[in-house]
Amino acid sequence: MAASAVALLSVAALACGCTGTRPAPADAAYGVPIQINTPQGLRAKQTMDMLNSDWPIGENGVRTLAAPQVVEAVGVTLDRMWWDRPFTVTSLDVGAGSATLHVLTSYGVGQTIELRTDDAGMVDRFSAELVPPRITSWPDVDTELTKSGARYSYQVAKVTDGRCTKVAGTNTEMSLPLASIFKLYVLYALSDAVKAGTVAWTDPLTITAEAKAVGSSGFDKLPPGATVTVRDAAQQMISASDNMATDLLIERMGPGAIEHALVAAGHHDPASMTPFPTMHELFSVGWGEPNLREQWKQATPAGRAKLLQQTNARPYEPDPQRTHMPASDIGAEWYASAADICRLHAALQQGATGEAAPVRDILSVVPGIDLDRTQWPYIGAKAGNLPGDLTFSWYAEDRTGQGWVVSMQTNWSQYRSPTAASWLLSIARQMFGMVAPR
Repeated sequence: MAASAVALLSVAALACGCTGTRPAPADAAYGVPIQINTPQGLRAKQTMDMLNSDWPIGENGVRTLAAPQVVEAVGVTLDRMWWDRPFTVTSLDVGAGSATLHVLTSYGVGQTIELRTDDAGMVDRFSAELVPPRITSWPDVDTELTKSGARYSYQVAKVTDGRCTKVAGTNTEMSLPLASIFKLYVLYALSDAVKAGTVAWTDPLTITAEAKAVGSSGFDKLPPGATVTVRDAAQQMISASDNMATDLLIERMGPGAIEHALVAAGHHDPASMTPFPTMHELFSVGWGEPNLREQWKQATPAGRAKLLQQTNARPYEPDPQRTHMPASDIGAEWYASAADICRLHAALQQGATGEAAPVRDILSVVPGIDLDRTQWPYIGAKAGNLPGDLTFSWYAEDRTGQGWVVSMQTNWSQYRSPTAASWLLSIARQMFGMVAPR
């Protein structure tokens, strides 16, 4: 997965935290038995023991596995994978000083782990690669997504004159978490404001310490008091999923502008997203201190609106114990359906005229997917990533000029590692392949 795809994902600007235990597989070697009578076999078994342990991956443990010069790199790889435990070994290839483990994550995604041992029996080369599924039909998409255990939707739709016509999809009317795809509604509101003359692309926005607290990948080095233009903030909101930029734009326009955008862009239930929460408000409820989750879970819609408002009286303070805990299970997310996402992308493109023409460029700076650009000369994209929620969406035009919207929403009860994003992107690439002009 290209770095550009990663840039699309809102990492929620949360620091590493702890996790609860998960069901551990029996030692029956997590599937296929691993013989430990060779150094490479021993290290293969140790690797699986570490990945399937409820103890987080730590440097001291990695030093017992890997040679000094690769400890850091091996540790980073194992730590990233560890969140997808328990792993099951489906097969094992042992060679001279090397071993290849074929494994499945807890949600059924294949990976290949390759390791090599040195003369001292320590790992001096280590890699883990995704095994992309083979997708040749729409039922294949459903098979892959279903076996992952996720609640999901996907849709592939043609866009003609601003209207979506579904070509394929499942659960396309189901309301599911958007994660950072919601920022497209902010962009739609901005597009309208620019055309109405109430906001200009060159207007300055002032960075504050409170706004920076929710995370800023695009403007992280700028101090409070510095200014950025509306145009630059919009670009970073989309291409880098900049949370601070998002809240600065919402503050500039007012939440009512985004609530109007929900209606204008065809959201199936605008009332469910009213009042429209800012990043600060929702992060405070889902991952902040004090812990408001139980109050949110029990609150009426009016009570939730009050809780959101109350968060604005204090700075956002992330709770490291809940960094990787999904909040969508208590309804603390932004929601829409695949059909809503298609209407939103179509509306953004149709409205990108006159003063709002830069919207097309803003959406396409980071395509977020590796496609043949001779087949797909224009790709606009927005994706999202919050604990348990991975979402992708694209508006693309093929070489004939036909517009398409492709979207995927997945929702789990647990955090998933970047492997899940790479797996979904591998499926999406093949979905585009099935509708590319011949």
